[in-house]
Amino acid sequence: MSGFEVPLAIALAGGLGAGAAVYSSNQQASQARQAQEQSMAAQANLEKQFTDRQANEESAQNAIETRDAAQRRQKNLAIGAGGRQDTILTGPLGVAGEPATGNKTLLGT
Repeated sequence: MSGFEVPLAIALAGGLGAGAAVYSSNQQASQARQAQEQSMAAQANLEKQFTDRQANEESAQNAIETRDAAQRRQKNLAIGAGGRQDTILTGPLGVAGEPATGNKTLLGT
């Protein structure tokens, strides 16, 4: 071997080692980016699920409130809608027939 071959071999070995370190560093950075992107996608998915769940709960609550309001409205209408049976039916001469009174008492005649 000549005097140039040994330093050249050392320089090449050092260059290859540095190249391998740069490649390894690039690989690690790429893997870190991928892991970060996956983490961000998972976080966005969880946030979407949370907002969907909240929207469903609000929708269900609104449906319950609407149903309850309709039931109250129907109940109030039923109370106020007695119709003919709640009306005192008299003619121009008053109530026809014998008055519905009980037996005579000491206080009355």
